[in-house]
Order: sequence, then C-alpha cells, then structure tokens
Amino acid sequence: MKDYRALHQLVVVAVIAMVAAGCSPSNDGAVQAPKEDLQADKDAITELYSRWKTAVEDGDRASYVNVLDEQVTMIPPGATDIAGRDAYAEFLIPVFQHAEYRVESLGEIQIDLLGDYALARYDYIIYVSMAEGVGKITDNDAALDQLVNKVKYLDVLKRQDSGEWKVYKHMWNEAPEDPPEAQSER
Repeated sequence: MKDYRALHQLVVVAVIAMVAAGCSPSNDGAVQAPKEDLQADKDAITELYSRWKTAVEDGDRASYVNVLDEQVTMIPPGATDIAGRDAYAEFLIPVFQHAEYRVESLGEIQIDLLGDYALARYDYIIYVSMAEGVGKITDNDAALDQLVNKVKYLDVLKRQDSGEWKVYKHMWNEAPEDPPEAQSER
C-alpha cells in the first residue's frame, strides 16, 4: 500500500511538472510575438530615440524627461548613479541652462527585444557649445565635460502599462576614435 501511494504521488508530481513546462514559454524562440509586433516595437523605440535626440538639441528638458521611466537610472562613467526621473530632471536643469548640443548619429540603433524589456545600443558624437561666460556645465561628474564627445551608449528600455516604451537604464562610455563602421572593417 505504501508503494502505491508513493508511486501515485510521483505520477501526480510528474504530470504537474509536464503541464507546467508546457504552459511556460520556451527560450528557444518557438513562442514569439508575430514579426509585425516586433517591428512595431522596434519602430516605436526608434521613434523614442528620434524624439530624445530632438529634445537634447532643442534644450527641451520636459520632452527629454518624457522618454524616461519613473524608476530610470542614469549610470554615467566615473560618477554616481542618478536614480529616478525626478532626480534626473533636476540634474538636467544646469545641463540645458549652461550649454547647447548637437548630436551626430554614427550608424543605426541596434535594438534587441526581450519581452517587456529591450536593449538599445548606439553611438553618437555630441558637440557641446557652452553658454557665454560659463566654464563648465555643472559640478556633477555625470555631465559631459568636453566640447566634442564620442560616446557608446547601451540602454535598457521598459514597456509601460500603456504599451509605450521608456528608458529604464541609461549608460555610456567613451568611444574609440574611429566610428563603429571603420572598426569592423579592420
């Protein structure tokens, strides 16, 4: 009788495990969103970066902040992280008061979709024009400190409850002298 009960429990556990495994999406790509949905997400993310670039060049802090998730974290090289949209918005006050920016894209944005998250990898040259009489943008080490900045970015984006994408983690480092296309040709 004991053997029957143990066998019965083993069979029940095995059936539950098989059903549970069959219900969860696999990582082998067999269960994916339709290609149209993936392209729509990539298009929405590309549009987000277009709006963000325009906000930087126009010095439009409100539009810049609008692309950020409430829990955004800016992870600048050699500086303390800036956590939360409100703190990021406050950081941007002197950034836009003390300088103007022109952004040159180096290549296309590479987007990898991971369900409700996405990775965006891109390269920019950021030209900074300081306001007259201003020596540096801010005392915060997270601000750009050169007039020409070649930068490699990697962002994590998060799909909002509304379906809209927002930047969740924003990080960068200094790029090599050659643009990415020249590096890959070597």
